[in-house]
Amino acid sequence: MALTLGQVTRFLRDHPSYNILLDDVHFSEEDITDAIHFATAQYNAMTPITQYTENNFPNDYLHLLGTAAHLMRSESFLQLRNQLTYNDGDVNPIGVDDKFAAYTALRDSLRAEWQETARAMKTQMNMEQGYGMLSSGYSRIRTGIK
Repeated sequence: MALTLGQVTRFLRDHPSYNILLDDVHFSEEDITDAIHFATAQYNAMTPITQYTENNFPNDYLHLLGTAAHLMRSESFLQLRNQLTYNDGDVNPIGVDDKFAAYTALRDSLRAEWQETARAMKTQMNMEQGYGMLSSGYSRIRTGIK
C-alpha cells in the first residue's frame, strides 16, 4: 500500500483544528507529495541502489519517517530564515519563527530512526537476494546417502 497524504497529515497532527495559531494546515498537499518523493529518492540512492517509486515503496512506516524528516528539515529552513526576536517595553523578548532548534531536533530524531531502519532493510534485502545467486563448492559433495 502506498503512503497517503492523509496518513502523513494524521501522523504530523496537521489539522486546522489542532493548529490554533494558524487555523489552517501547516504543510500543503504539494509539500507532502514532494517530501514523499524525496524520501523515496533518498532511499533509492542508498546502496545497494534500488528503483522504488512512491507506489511500491517496500515499507509504509519507513516511508512515513523519511517523509516527516524531510518536512521538518524544510520547515527548519523557514524558521531560520524568518527568525526574529523583539522587545516591547518591559516585556520579555518575544520570538517570531524562533523554533529552528526544535524543528532541527525533531528532524534529527526522525532521520536517525529512518536511517537505522533503512540501512537494516537494505542489508536484509541484499542478503536475501544474494543467497539465491551465490553457490558453494560444498553443494557438489556427494555424501553417499541416497
